[in-house]
Amino acid sequence: MPNPPDRSPKPPPLSVPAGAPQWITVELLEHTIRIWQPFYPDQLISEDALEIIMGADRMFELLSKGHGDETIRRTGESQQS
Repeated sequence: MPNPPDRSPKPPPLSVPAGAPQWITVELLEHTIRIWQPFYPDQLISEDALEIIMGADRMFELLSKGHGDETIRRTGESQQS
């Protein structure tokens, strides 16, 4: 007897939402959804992934405003003096 067709909803194709920073890629959105989806009951979409990424970026920015040796550098900044 053949298996019944899969009727689970398919996630919509991903695209980078309008207004997103240029460094946001479809691959980054896909990776973010793959990591975070297990923690959400509803299917995540591009806009959800963008919100997660931008929230992490804001948190990193806040944490990087330390003092002296405790300062964490942002991605892309040279670590040489």
